[in-house]
Amino acid sequence: MKIGDVVKLIEKPALDWMEDYRDKTFRILDFPSETVVELMMIGSRPEWVWCIGKANLEVTDENR
Repeated sequence: MKIGDVVKLIEKPALDWMEDYRDKTFRILDFPSETVVELMMIGSRPEWVWCIGKANLEVTDENR
């Protein structure tokens, strides 16, 4: 994963509330720490920026 990649939540994210967002895609904005990713939900209005654990994400085919 790198800044600018499009990612989505893994099949079994760590927190229950994340299940509601498994059909969404996100763009990586930054890596505030080694295990945390800052990302923005693509197509949301207003734009949503999240900081979540890197282990909850996987890179999508949109990066190829």
